[in-house]
Amino acid sequence: MLSEVFQPVLDQMRGVTHKSMGVVNSTSVLVSYVGEPVGDDEAFSMISSVQGNGRPFISNGYSCVAIGTRNIMEFVVYVKGTDPEEQKLCALLAISISNLQIHCADRYDKTSYLKSVLQGNVLPGDIYLRSGELQIDADVSRLVFIVQIPGNETGVVQLMQNMFPEQDFIINIDNKNIVLIKALSPGYASDFAEKTAKSIVEMINSELMLKVFVGIGTPVDSINEIARSYSEARLAIEIGRVFEGEKYILSYDELGIGRLIYQLPSKLCELFLDEIFKKDGLEVLDDETLQTIDKFFENNLNVSETSRQLFVHRNTLVYRLDKIERLTGLDLRKFDDAVVFKVAVLVSKYLTSNPSKF
Repeated sequence: MLSEVFQPVLDQMRGVTHKSMGVVNSTSVLVSYVGEPVGDDEAFSMISSVQGNGRPFISNGYSCVAIGTRNIMEFVVYVKGTDPEEQKLCALLAISISNLQIHCADRYDKTSYLKSVLQGNVLPGDIYLRSGELQIDADVSRLVFIVQIPGNETGVVQLMQNMFPEQDFIINIDNKNIVLIKALSPGYASDFAEKTAKSIVEMINSELMLKVFVGIGTPVDSINEIARSYSEARLAIEIGRVFEGEKYILSYDELGIGRLIYQLPSKLCELFLDEIFKKDGLEVLDDETLQTIDKFFENNLNVSETSRQLFVHRNTLVYRLDKIERLTGLDLRKFDDAVVFKVAVLVSKYLTSNPSKF
């Protein structure tokens, strides 16, 4: 616990100075102390008087200094007394505690801890305990976004930290993937995730001229389940970029049949295509024909609407559909044949893609 980490430093300082001193966290809880402890009202007054990290101040007869990371106040270090020597002692204590935080970052830094939770490296029974130590509310509903960038772009992390408040967490997983753990307010709108992802894509594109992909998991009610949302966001990008390559915002909830196909063995998919296209595969269809098929599906197999959007005569579209039937043996005007063809297209995309590169 943090009290166990800070206590040896306080004991050593007490042995030299014989002063009362301690550390209060951002929620006014006394984490560790030596000598005379501060009361609840005094601790609250200290937190309320903070003007910024590293700036010394006086509160109810105590010399105080606030410390933290990312411009977020996490602790107030105090020494009883307000004369210059006691203020100097408080400043030295603040430096010691700050350095201790840095050296213990892997265990006590929030970002490092949450990264371990996402990757499943923290035992479920320890998550609530560790979250409490780090002052992370474990029972807040949250949603995970993964922002996949072209390469190691440090500016993306800084930009996202400026976009989102301190109750959200930005975690740099590796040089291509940045995670946003977004706290959800009660009664959030159903399109909240989509709007948030869109704002990320637009901001990064306008500020840094980068095209990024955003994967969205599903909301979870506690931090114990956050790894699941992270896994879903990863799958959203991995699977979505295979079947929806033209989209930049990919949601796990909208993967559809692609999620099922992605789990199938490659050999089974090859056998399926060989069975459907006994003579030639999809490669016999030219770009114009494929465009016609896409538009036909977009318009729910409606010949009239498809011909209007393609700016061709209805008879021209019927001729193209007849051509597709001759080449593939499937009449796309029939629902069953259209379903088989759509699945075949997705299976073909899966086989010709290289998911491991994503």
